[in-house]
Amino acid sequence: MVTRQLHSAVFGACGLEDESLVEISGPADSGKSLVLQQMVAHCLAPYEFGGRQWSVLLINLSHKISRESLTRSMTTELRSYSGGGAAEESPPEEQLAEIARECVRRVRFLNCFSTEDLKTALIDARYAIINDPAVQLIALDTLSEFYWLDWPRRTKNLSRFRHYRMWQTRLEKTCKEAVVCGMYTVDSDFLDNRHGEHLPEVHPNYHVRMQKIRGRNTLNGRPLAFNNGVYLDS
Repeated sequence: MVTRQLHSAVFGACGLEDESLVEISGPADSGKSLVLQQMVAHCLAPYEFGGRQWSVLLINLSHKISRESLTRSMTTELRSYSGGGAAEESPPEEQLAEIARECVRRVRFLNCFSTEDLKTALIDARYAIINDPAVQLIALDTLSEFYWLDWPRRTKNLSRFRHYRMWQTRLEKTCKEAVVCGMYTVDSDFLDNRHGEHLPEVHPNYHVRMQKIRGRNTLNGRPLAFNNGVYLDS
Protein backbone atom coordinates (compact mmCIF):
# COMPACT_ATOMS: atom_id res chain seq x y z
CA MET A 1 0.00 0.00 0.00
CA VAL A 2 1.55 3.31 -1.08
CA THR A 3 1.77 6.56 0.83
CA ARG A 4 -1.47 8.12 -0.37
CA GLN A 5 -3.43 5.08 0.83
CA LEU A 6 -2.17 5.50 4.39
CA HIS A 7 -4.95 7.98 5.07
CA SER A 8 -7.79 5.71 3.96
CA ALA A 9 -6.29 2.91 6.06
CA VAL A 10 -6.49 5.14 9.15
CA PHE A 11 -9.58 7.25 8.45
CA GLY A 12 -11.66 4.96 6.25
CA ALA A 13 -13.36 5.67 2.95
CA CYS A 14 -14.80 9.01 4.09
CA GLY A 15 -11.42 10.37 5.20
CA LEU A 16 -10.60 12.54 8.19
CA GLU A 17 -13.77 14.11 9.56
CA ASP A 18 -13.88 17.79 10.53
CA GLU A 19 -13.07 18.72 14.15
CA SER A 20 -11.60 15.27 14.85
CA LEU A 21 -8.83 14.38 17.29
CA VAL A 22 -6.17 11.90 16.09
CA GLU A 23 -3.79 10.10 18.47
CA ILE A 24 -0.59 8.50 17.15
CA SER A 25 0.99 6.40 19.91
CA GLY A 26 3.86 3.97 20.10
CA PRO A 27 7.24 3.24 21.67
CA ALA A 28 10.39 5.22 20.92
CA ASP A 29 11.73 4.95 17.37
CA SER A 30 8.53 3.37 16.02
CA GLY A 31 7.95 6.08 13.38
CA LYS A 32 5.31 8.23 15.10
CA SER A 33 6.74 11.54 13.90
CA LEU A 34 7.16 10.23 10.35
CA VAL A 35 3.53 9.13 10.24
CA LEU A 36 2.38 12.49 11.63
CA GLN A 37 4.51 14.27 9.04
CA GLN A 38 3.00 12.25 6.18
CA MET A 39 -0.54 12.87 7.44
CA VAL A 40 0.18 16.60 7.65
CA ALA A 41 1.49 16.44 4.08
CA HIS A 42 -1.81 14.89 2.97
CA CYS A 43 -3.80 17.65 4.68
CA LEU A 44 -1.64 20.30 2.97
CA ALA A 45 -1.84 18.77 -0.52
CA PRO A 46 -3.99 20.61 -3.10
CA TYR A 47 -7.41 19.23 -3.99
CA GLU A 48 -6.19 18.12 -7.40
CA PHE A 49 -3.65 15.87 -5.67
CA GLY A 50 -6.23 14.26 -3.42
CA GLY A 51 -5.44 16.45 -0.41
CA ARG A 52 -7.46 18.86 1.71
CA GLN A 53 -5.57 22.09 0.91
CA TRP A 54 -5.48 23.18 4.55
CA SER A 55 -3.14 25.47 6.38
CA VAL A 56 -1.57 23.87 9.48
CA LEU A 57 -0.16 24.91 12.84
CA LEU A 58 2.64 22.56 13.87
CA ILE A 59 3.53 22.70 17.57
CA ASN A 60 7.01 21.20 17.49
CA LEU A 61 8.32 19.80 20.79
CA SER A 62 10.71 17.07 19.65
CA HIS A 63 11.98 19.01 16.58
CA LYS A 64 12.05 15.87 14.46
CA ILE A 65 9.96 17.61 11.80
CA SER A 66 11.49 20.51 9.89
CA ARG A 67 10.46 22.47 6.82
CA GLU A 68 12.96 20.46 4.81
CA SER A 69 11.73 17.06 5.98
CA LEU A 70 8.10 18.09 5.55
CA THR A 71 8.85 19.31 2.02
CA ARG A 72 10.30 15.89 1.20
CA SER A 73 7.19 14.15 2.56
CA MET A 74 5.06 16.63 0.65
CA THR A 75 6.85 15.78 -2.60
CA THR A 76 6.35 12.08 -1.91
CA GLU A 77 2.65 12.67 -1.30
CA LEU A 78 2.26 14.55 -4.59
CA ARG A 79 4.32 12.03 -6.54
CA SER A 80 2.39 9.12 -5.05
CA TYR A 81 -0.95 10.58 -6.10
CA SER A 82 0.29 11.52 -9.57
CA GLY A 83 1.79 8.09 -10.14
CA GLY A 84 -1.28 6.19 -8.98
CA GLY A 85 -3.41 6.73 -12.05
CA ALA A 86 -5.47 9.50 -10.44
CA ALA A 87 -3.97 12.17 -12.65
CA GLU A 88 -3.92 12.09 -16.45
CA GLU A 89 -0.20 12.79 -16.55
CA SER A 90 2.35 13.07 -13.77
CA PRO A 91 3.86 16.59 -13.58
CA PRO A 92 7.65 16.86 -13.92
CA GLU A 93 9.71 16.48 -10.76
CA GLU A 94 10.63 20.18 -10.69
CA GLN A 95 6.97 21.17 -10.73
CA LEU A 96 6.15 18.72 -7.92
CA ALA A 97 8.99 20.17 -5.84
CA GLU A 98 7.71 23.71 -6.33
CA ILE A 99 4.13 22.72 -5.41
CA ALA A 100 5.50 20.98 -2.31
CA ARG A 101 7.40 24.12 -1.25
CA GLU A 102 4.30 26.24 -1.78
CA CYS A 103 2.22 23.87 0.39
CA VAL A 104 4.79 23.92 3.21
CA ARG A 105 4.64 27.73 3.23
CA ARG A 106 1.13 27.27 4.66
CA VAL A 107 2.57 25.65 7.79
CA ARG A 108 3.29 27.80 10.82
CA PHE A 109 5.89 26.18 13.05
CA LEU A 110 5.52 26.89 16.77
CA ASN A 111 8.83 25.58 18.15
CA CYS A 112 8.76 24.76 21.86
CA PHE A 113 11.73 24.12 24.17
CA SER A 114 9.94 24.10 27.54
CA THR A 115 6.54 23.62 29.14
CA GLU A 116 6.09 27.40 29.23
CA ASP A 117 6.68 27.52 25.48
CA LEU A 118 3.98 24.87 25.01
CA LYS A 119 1.47 26.81 27.11
CA THR A 120 2.19 29.92 25.06
CA ALA A 121 1.92 27.98 21.78
CA LEU A 122 -1.58 26.72 22.62
CA ILE A 123 -2.64 30.31 23.38
CA ASP A 124 -0.99 31.61 20.20
CA ALA A 125 -2.74 28.90 18.20
CA ARG A 126 -6.16 30.38 18.97
CA TYR A 127 -5.15 33.83 17.73
CA ALA A 128 -3.42 32.40 14.67
CA ILE A 129 -6.60 30.57 13.64
CA ILE A 130 -8.69 33.72 14.12
CA ASN A 131 -6.30 35.57 11.80
CA ASP A 132 -6.14 32.75 9.25
CA PRO A 133 -9.41 30.81 8.81
CA ALA A 134 -7.61 28.49 6.34
CA VAL A 135 -5.96 26.78 9.33
CA GLN A 136 -7.89 23.57 9.90
CA LEU A 137 -5.37 21.44 11.78
CA ILE A 138 -3.24 21.76 14.92
CA ALA A 139 -0.52 19.08 14.89
CA LEU A 140 1.60 18.46 17.98
CA ASP A 141 4.81 16.40 18.09
CA THR A 142 5.55 15.04 20.78
CA LEU A 143 2.98 15.50 23.57
CA SER A 144 5.06 13.65 26.20
CA GLU A 145 8.35 15.40 25.37
CA PHE A 146 8.80 17.63 28.43
CA TYR A 147 7.79 15.20 31.18
CA TRP A 148 11.34 14.26 32.20
CA LEU A 149 12.70 17.73 31.49
CA ASP A 150 10.28 19.19 34.07
CA TRP A 151 10.92 16.47 36.66
CA PRO A 152 13.56 18.32 38.77
CA ARG A 153 11.38 21.44 39.06
CA ARG A 154 8.13 19.76 40.07
CA THR A 155 7.02 20.26 43.67
CA LYS A 156 4.71 17.23 43.64
CA ASN A 157 4.67 13.90 41.92
CA LEU A 158 3.01 13.85 38.51
CA SER A 159 2.46 10.48 36.90
CA ARG A 160 3.14 9.99 33.23
CA PHE A 161 -0.54 9.21 32.66
CA ARG A 162 -1.67 12.43 34.39
CA HIS A 163 0.86 14.45 32.36
CA TYR A 164 -0.45 12.87 29.15
CA ARG A 165 -4.09 13.42 30.03
CA MET A 166 -3.44 17.04 31.08
CA TRP A 167 -1.91 18.06 27.74
CA GLN A 168 -4.31 15.89 25.74
CA THR A 169 -7.21 17.72 27.42
CA ARG A 170 -5.66 21.14 26.75
CA LEU A 171 -5.12 20.34 23.09
CA GLU A 172 -8.66 18.99 22.71
CA LYS A 173 -10.06 22.15 24.35
CA THR A 174 -8.05 24.40 22.02
CA CYS A 175 -9.21 22.48 18.96
CA LYS A 176 -12.86 22.56 20.03
CA GLU A 177 -12.75 26.28 20.73
CA ALA A 178 -11.10 26.96 17.37
CA VAL A 179 -13.31 24.40 15.53
CA VAL A 180 -10.34 22.61 13.94
CA CYS A 181 -8.85 19.10 13.89
CA GLY A 182 -6.08 18.04 16.26
CA MET A 183 -3.37 15.46 15.70
CA TYR A 184 -0.60 14.48 18.11
CA THR A 185 2.03 11.88 18.88
CA VAL A 186 2.69 10.39 22.31
CA ASP A 187 4.93 7.69 23.74
CA SER A 188 2.74 4.65 24.49
CA ASP A 189 4.21 4.36 28.02
CA PHE A 190 2.22 7.47 28.96
CA LEU A 191 -1.10 5.78 28.08
CA ASP A 192 -0.82 3.24 30.89
CA ASN A 193 -2.88 4.32 33.93
CA ARG A 194 -0.76 2.33 36.38
CA HIS A 195 -2.14 3.99 39.51
CA GLY A 196 -5.83 3.84 38.56
CA GLU A 197 -6.17 7.62 38.54
CA HIS A 198 -9.65 9.02 37.93
CA LEU A 199 -9.24 11.84 35.43
CA PRO A 200 -11.57 13.49 32.89
CA GLU A 201 -11.95 11.32 29.81
CA VAL A 202 -10.77 12.39 26.38
CA HIS A 203 -11.91 10.33 23.42
CA PRO A 204 -9.78 10.68 20.26
CA ASN A 205 -11.79 9.95 17.13
CA TYR A 206 -8.94 8.01 15.53
CA HIS A 207 -6.20 5.89 17.08
CA VAL A 208 -2.98 5.12 15.21
CA ARG A 209 -1.00 2.56 17.17
CA MET A 210 2.63 2.08 16.22
CA GLN A 211 4.39 -1.08 17.44
CA LYS A 212 7.47 -3.13 16.82
CA ILE A 213 6.59 -6.77 16.22
CA ARG A 214 9.47 -9.20 15.64
CA GLY A 215 11.72 -6.24 14.88
CA ARG A 216 9.40 -4.75 12.28
CA ASN A 217 7.41 -1.53 12.55
CA THR A 218 3.65 -1.85 12.30
CA LEU A 219 0.72 0.57 12.16
CA ASN A 220 -2.52 -0.74 13.66
CA GLY A 221 -1.08 -4.23 13.24
CA ARG A 222 -0.06 -3.82 9.60
CA PRO A 223 3.62 -3.92 8.57
CA LEU A 224 5.00 -0.65 7.23
CA ALA A 225 8.23 0.76 5.91
CA PHE A 226 9.74 4.22 5.58
CA ASN A 227 11.42 5.25 2.34
CA ASN A 228 10.97 9.01 1.79
CA GLY A 229 7.38 8.38 2.81
CA VAL A 230 5.22 5.89 4.71
CA TYR A 231 4.33 2.62 3.02
CA LEU A 232 1.93 -0.02 4.33
CA ASP A 233 2.08 -3.57 3.09
CA SER A 234 -1.12 -4.80 1.48
